[in-house]
Amino acid sequence: GEPPPGRPTKGKFPLQFLLWANNMALGSALWLVIFGFFTCLWDSPKYWECKVEGQLINAVYLTPNENTTVVCDPDGSPPELNGDSGLGAIGIGLGVLIFLFEHWEYGWGSYYPSDSFSYNHKVSFRGIFYVLLSFPLFTAFPVALAASFLLPTGLVCIYGVSREEAGDGGRAARARRKTSARGRGGGKGGDEEDSVDYNPFKFYKKLVDENKLSSYIWVLLYFVSNLVTFFVTLSKWNGNVKAAETALMDGTLDTTCGTDVCELNKVYVQNGVVSRWGPYAKACGMCLNFNCSLIIYPVVRLLLRKLNNVGVSFSNRQANPTIFAKFFASPVTRFIPLSKNIDFHKLVAKTMCLFAAGHTVFHFFNYWYRSEATLATFTKWGWGGTAFFTGCLICFAMFFIFTAASDTVRYAHYEIFFSAHHWFVVYFICLLMHGPIYWKWAAVPLCLYLWERVMQETRGDRPYYVNKVEWIEPVMAIQFRPVHKQDFVFKEGQYLYLNCPYINKNEWHPFTISSASGDLSTGPRISLETGEEVIEVPRPKGLARDEKWSKYCPVGKDYTRMKPSEYLDKHETGYNDYVSVHIKVHGLEFKEARTWTRKLKEYFELMNPTGKFPFYLTHRDERGDIIVGRRTGPDGQQILRVDGPHSAPSEHYTNYGTVMIIGAGIGLTPCASILTSMLRYKWKKNFNPEIVHFYWMVRQNEVDSYQWLIHLITDLEHQLKYDREQKQIGPQYYCEINIYITGVKKEPVEVKELKMKENTFTGALTKPAFKAKQLQALMTNPNKSSKEQVALQNGPESRSAPNRLQDVWVWNGRPNWDNIFQQNKNQRQHGEVGVCFCGAAVIGKDLQRCCQTYSSVEEDCLFSLHKENF
Repeated sequence: GEPPPGRPTKGKFPLQFLLWANNMALGSALWLVIFGFFTCLWDSPKYWECKVEGQLINAVYLTPNENTTVVCDPDGSPPELNGDSGLGAIGIGLGVLIFLFEHWEYGWGSYYPSDSFSYNHKVSFRGIFYVLLSFPLFTAFPVALAASFLLPTGLVCIYGVSREEAGDGGRAARARRKTSARGRGGGKGGDEEDSVDYNPFKFYKKLVDENKLSSYIWVLLYFVSNLVTFFVTLSKWNGNVKAAETALMDGTLDTTCGTDVCELNKVYVQNGVVSRWGPYAKACGMCLNFNCSLIIYPVVRLLLRKLNNVGVSFSNRQANPTIFAKFFASPVTRFIPLSKNIDFHKLVAKTMCLFAAGHTVFHFFNYWYRSEATLATFTKWGWGGTAFFTGCLICFAMFFIFTAASDTVRYAHYEIFFSAHHWFVVYFICLLMHGPIYWKWAAVPLCLYLWERVMQETRGDRPYYVNKVEWIEPVMAIQFRPVHKQDFVFKEGQYLYLNCPYINKNEWHPFTISSASGDLSTGPRISLETGEEVIEVPRPKGLARDEKWSKYCPVGKDYTRMKPSEYLDKHETGYNDYVSVHIKVHGLEFKEARTWTRKLKEYFELMNPTGKFPFYLTHRDERGDIIVGRRTGPDGQQILRVDGPHSAPSEHYTNYGTVMIIGAGIGLTPCASILTSMLRYKWKKNFNPEIVHFYWMVRQNEVDSYQWLIHLITDLEHQLKYDREQKQIGPQYYCEINIYITGVKKEPVEVKELKMKENTFTGALTKPAFKAKQLQALMTNPNKSSKEQVALQNGPESRSAPNRLQDVWVWNGRPNWDNIFQQNKNQRQHGEVGVCFCGAAVIGKDLQRCCQTYSSVEEDCLFSLHKENF
């Protein structure tokens, strides 16, 4: 696992297709061993010798007579199954060698240095080797099916190397993690942590405290359903096989009626009944019917959105005295963990993989034992005898889907995951042909999914204007709006899909909405010429009453220092109602645009001849007046197609009196949406939550990339101060913003100039407590350690702390979640606290642990986590 020292591993591209090829090679190795074994086995097929459990069948089927049209020959020869012991052994050996070679710990794995002969000459010897080895394996079945996996594996290897991909396959990162683990002691310690309590009552209470009972119940129901389906089907088919064997022994198996059943009975007389492996194959097949229908539901976004909108908060339910309301008015998300939809989708997929392997293996054993009876029986049960062919196509489709579905491949190159996942079309078409009863299982979910796809296209064809594009490396902010606002009604925390027809009409990418719903209905007034936000200039005192006055000034200018002729008239301004997304652009290190986000940025640059940002888009209406936003690009197509909104865990923040919203990196976009909604709009209307704790983690060298959020926090804090002074919000509303700067250098860092124009707040009735420049400077060089947070915030000098700007605290270092949760628990005003998080999975695990640790039914304190990982 240790990378060889000194060898460079940075190429033209990082590992992308070669990571997929590694997964494909490991999958191919597994099936080479399995199918190689069956190729050996089929070289010596069984012949049933007209016996059932060692005894000859009834004499009526052994000699010609008037009661039967066929007879069984005890001395007959075994059928030919196209097996080959030598080729099977080669397949097994090859599978073992490929596994050892491709495994990152035992062999070479995904190690592709950029100084190798292969890289320099764009030749993949590994890929060529796989391709050449696959051809002779096609001469015998079933190892030919494994060869059909190995061939595309080699082709992907060749393509990846030709792109000049290079990397160490994560070896250096794994080595660092091992070293770090050894430095920490290698694991848990302490007698208390090592002890295990098997008390079921305490375990039940623990699940209730952690708010995980519903998840455990649903998973239990899922596994019970699979077990029941498996054993009921197994019992039924064992009964069918036993009945046919009994009829052969008793002489009661009818072969003279001329129907399909009698034709099948003739095969049973001559070649024996399906073996006892058959019922196990059918039991796995029935479980596949169940799982292949169930896997669709978690990804039908329309269904998820409807379920997410059902019910009210737990606290409201408890306050309602009626039994009906307490039970039925609860949010669906409390009983169905909808936020775990992708986790459940993955669980079902893994179960499908297990049953598909079992279904295949048991059928291959059955075919080896009773080949003719197997083909006759399952031709009867399949659509026109296609079961064998469609089964192979199903395996082929699953191979592509599963090998490209790993997080490693998805994070490295989303398009591989996206494209390979569309093999599900082949998968489900073949599945409908493979099993004649599958349509009964799949009718509802497939119709729902097809309706979802139709609705996606319908929603995507709705007209949208793009208003503004902002770029501060590496984050691009896009503001757009629907032509008809009723086409896009959303909640903070939700997400949408964007498609740019100029790049690819079929490629959609998900992004969390970063604006508040109020921004779409009551957006700011802007200058139509420059797109800058403007404020109204107060009417001069000496102006005559009959003289009209309606003048505006950009927020970045001081109107007291401007000439009246420089003011903007009302017709030179307009309202910028918008929905926004903030997109991290990937692939900036390459000369050419190779990622979707980079291509989108360059597409906007085609419409921005000045090359300056922010870039504002306008168009002229039928009267020739300038209107905010543009719909079509230089290619004549709609600039952006939008599919959404769609439900996400954080949208349930309104169900709580107190909420902790936590964001890391670009995952803070739903946090920005929630924070804007509460401080700018909803608190004036007495909406929940009353208490908002915002926690934001950002690296020191990335502070300037989030200037948009620095400006947003500055404006929101000024708005909050004004609303408090004007008594527009009640005293029960409280906001606390904690910003954690990580990776801080020991020496002070130079504070860079703001790339966005700073609001001057000229003429504002309330003076701001701080400006964006001050917050940026404090974030660039934080002066207080996060270890002091609780002591400083609860101490006598909290109001005058040097790292505090109004409600904003800036800390040096990572947050101590245990201290934070304990502090919020001690100071809570509400029994239930919502914890909304979007960011890296490692932080989510810490939050999950703290929610479990600090929740307590006895103390009337419940932390409910709504987690969204990316």
